[in-house]
Amino acid sequence: MTAQTDMISTPWQSGGSTMSQDRREAPLTNGRVLFYIGLMIVWVFCLMVGEGRADVILSEVEVHAAVTEYVQNRLSEVSDEIEVTIRHQGNLVVDGVGAVSLRIRQDRLPSMARSIPLVIEVMRGPVMVREYHIMADVRYFDDVVVAARSIMTGESLSADAVLVERRDVTMILGKYFTKLEQLEGMQARMRIGFGRPVSTQFIEQRPLVERGDMVRIEAKVGGIVAVTTGLAKDKGARGDHIMVMNTTSREKLMAEVIGAGKVRVIF
Repeated sequence: MTAQTDMISTPWQSGGSTMSQDRREAPLTNGRVLFYIGLMIVWVFCLMVGEGRADVILSEVEVHAAVTEYVQNRLSEVSDEIEVTIRHQGNLVVDGVGAVSLRIRQDRLPSMARSIPLVIEVMRGPVMVREYHIMADVRYFDDVVVAARSIMTGESLSADAVLVERRDVTMILGKYFTKLEQLEGMQARMRIGFGRPVSTQFIEQRPLVERGDMVRIEAKVGGIVAVTTGLAKDKGARGDHIMVMNTTSREKLMAEVIGAGKVRVIF
């Protein structure tokens, strides 16, 4: 007797294969299509919101860099080293979507050497969408001639009396010297303390004629030059006008100092 075995498919096997095939072949329903469309809309909206936020937030670092560049370019002729601090903290946030840029201009308010009022214009393309009024504080640095020791009144500013140092010159703009050569022929008008910048108010040209000196007096009329001697009644540096007396005629004349012990009569 021969045993016969029949292959029987279980309901689990046939049912699973049929369900998988039905799932692959089942058409999308209207509800499922709408569901997917909704997901896509939400996804695009999120991207737009994220991009808009990135475009309209300008960091404090970006703002400071833009203001610093503007001020340094504007004051490049004043000093080659400028430190700029703006009186604004935090980011700039602009409503709306789309990339923005900054444009800086000076405000109409009066400015000083140390403080400059500025306007930050936030531009979206050619259109200004917002503006901020700020104040930029400025410090200037430069090479400065300073006293290497105490310099007495009337002392010549020789090479051993001065030196050049890098200093903050914000408070003395336009009143200091940057090179030793600029002090040639100068002397101290008053005492200059050790370490102090040699300011224009502290010095004067060294006199080429002292009061009581015998001087050579020149008088030029047309192409003729007459020369005589005289007595200086004042002291003076080159270009100064002083009173001299002709020792022959005893006549007093106004003359210009043109060199050491030399004057020219002013007609």
